[in-house]
Amino acid sequence: AELLDTELIGEACLSTYRHAAECLLTDDATLVPYAADLFVQVVESPFLWSHHCLSSYLRSDAEQRLSHSKSPLGPFHDSLLTNAVLTCSGAPSVMDIQASELDALDDDTMPLGDRQLRCLLNEPVRVKRFQFGPPINQIKLEESLCITSTTNGERLVACRNGIAHAFVVWWRLKMEPTDTVPDISTAPNWSNDPDCTWRDHWMQAVYFPRHAIRLCKGEPFGIRFSHDSLSLWFDLTTVMDNCPTSSKLIERPVCECGMHYAWSRSRIANLNSEIYRSLTENILEQVQSTFMTSSPESSVDLVIVSDCTLLPLLIASSLRSLKFEKPVSIYHLESSPCSARFLHPVYNSVKSKNVKLQLMESVRPLIEEYKHRSSGPPSVVVLLAEPYAAASILPWDCLHFWYVYRQFQEELSSSLPNIVLLCPTRLRILAVLVEFVDLWKIRAPVGRTCEQFDLTAFDHLVQKAMLKTDALVEPQPLWEYPSWARSSPIVVFNMNLNYASKSDTAYTLVTLSQGTLRPSSRQSVNGIALWAEWLVQPGDCDANHTWYAPAGPCSPIVPDARIHWSSAGAQQGVMLVPDGWFPVIPNESTVFPSVSLSVDWDCETGEHKFTLEVLEDNPS
Repeated sequence: AELLDTELIGEACLSTYRHAAECLLTDDATLVPYAADLFVQVVESPFLWSHHCLSSYLRSDAEQRLSHSKSPLGPFHDSLLTNAVLTCSGAPSVMDIQASELDALDDDTMPLGDRQLRCLLNEPVRVKRFQFGPPINQIKLEESLCITSTTNGERLVACRNGIAHAFVVWWRLKMEPTDTVPDISTAPNWSNDPDCTWRDHWMQAVYFPRHAIRLCKGEPFGIRFSHDSLSLWFDLTTVMDNCPTSSKLIERPVCECGMHYAWSRSRIANLNSEIYRSLTENILEQVQSTFMTSSPESSVDLVIVSDCTLLPLLIASSLRSLKFEKPVSIYHLESSPCSARFLHPVYNSVKSKNVKLQLMESVRPLIEEYKHRSSGPPSVVVLLAEPYAAASILPWDCLHFWYVYRQFQEELSSSLPNIVLLCPTRLRILAVLVEFVDLWKIRAPVGRTCEQFDLTAFDHLVQKAMLKTDALVEPQPLWEYPSWARSSPIVVFNMNLNYASKSDTAYTLVTLSQGTLRPSSRQSVNGIALWAEWLVQPGDCDANHTWYAPAGPCSPIVPDARIHWSSAGAQQGVMLVPDGWFPVIPNESTVFPSVSLSVDWDCETGEHKFTLEVLEDNPS
């Protein structure tokens, strides 16, 4: 039976096997697979930890703890990063990634950076062997263990100095008791497992301890491991007396602060990233300029339309540090109920003489407030966004701020003549032909040579169904899937966001909706990668524009070179081209076709529809 997932037991395999052993199987039954070994490696990785904690906003030393100016959040630091947030166990769900794409460093002198880790154990430790077959008493639905020794029986000690940020976990599936059939392993490629191979449905799992603990080389420690019928969880202890001797279940850690339920791990990592820091610095400069250049008698309201954001607190702190005397109203329009629930007490605890920070969960109450405000409307209403939407799937699905701007223009333009969209003011979608090393396999036909079985009939059924049901563009975190550029990147969609009246349609707003991708060489092509860029600050010429691309490449794309995608924030859009459009194995006579990519934007629904066409006339 195939009842397994990345977490091994997350699809209720234990209760299923236990029921089978109790009601369906004889005592001498042989199961395929019959067991699984669970392995763990303790790692130091600020990159992984950045998915769990707002680490880049923490004050790290005594001087910073005494000075609010050392924190970008200023006096509002303690309102957000409360003790409940800092000591929270985090989200209980597993974080599954392609851990082979993390660079495991052996050099202890090198600082760890993006997508890097250091192993704190000489070898991975086998945590437990899960037996799937009878007798029933060996299939435990819940259990807690304290691991204090290695697989070889030696004492568990740190092999180097470092901070234990995370547990990377994988499993080896034992197919039958005689071991004549090779194991199936989900180990990452840096684990020294001879059977590791690329898989997508079964990946590696990452778990976080309650607290990141600093370990010294040679220091003994213990790994607390627990499971119930569906989930695993881990923790660390450096005091051996704290390791339980009984198998009584240790309570599963859950988020109690609200942040980890409200904000996804990828969003937390995005908030910690340098690209987000650069974005907020750019926006803060524009906001400061807007307020400082306004006339003394004018009043300016700020409306921020973004989900799960730190912008309102950062802007409030920035205006406070400027000693801005005039009263400022900052409205944060948050469409995520979970995020609003987390931010409400944060905003309520913000005490500032001149800055009023208010959370709104829909645009209607804000419009009604402007229509009936007793003190009169403000001189200027400034709208801005990062942009980010909690419900977005593809990187360009963040246009809800533009629809708010449009609604303001339609309903308030008579009473509020100065409604300004500060940023972003343009959206463009870019595309590039790529060769994926492995990702193409999730949509490719299996063929005739699968363990000597001919699966062409299955392929025909599945490929036909995919064309009818699957979206042409799907989200994927491309930093986890190596790819090489097989063309230069091009802009396939360009939209002006400055205009938002009811008379404006896709025909007047969209300045570009088609592009042609031409292969740069005779190398294989099996997909198209797409991402969105947002103009956050116009320059004096196009080359000096400041574009924000949270799902874009980390460096300029060079044809026939590997693409290094952003590892924090929005996922990229991916087209895995239908089988047969591009030769898999190029040769000297191969001439790859160019591809026309069209984008049709529906102004009423906000959806982008992509159309792909192979061009027959292609110069070699």
